[in-house]
Amino acid sequence: MQENEETAPLLDDSQPVGETRSQPATMKVPEVEIHLFLSGRGMNPIDVFKWNLGGEEHDQLEVIPILEKYGLKTIFAFTVDEGGGFCVPIRFNPTNGRSLLTYGMVQSFTS
Repeated sequence: MQENEETAPLLDDSQPVGETRSQPATMKVPEVEIHLFLSGRGMNPIDVFKWNLGGEEHDQLEVIPILEKYGLKTIFAFTVDEGGGFCVPIRFNPTNGRSLLTYGMVQSFTS
């Protein structure tokens, strides 16, 4: 039996090492400000923080790290209106931890 050798180079010399083709290194990742409330704990948030959006389009919330950090099982996006407000559960893909709905879609539901 004869072994085949790979003749193609492992690295493409046309692209500098460490540089990606998809995005420039100076691109700022969008972030959202999250006001975290616990049900039954009053009208004051327990924490307010900024969180980077993820995914290819940088429009999905990284849900699993938030759940783990605060020991939560689920989170909701909501708005408080005089008429009672509107609440949307933020469902996520268990394989990558990102929200199924994009940030823009959640904003349109809650606005």
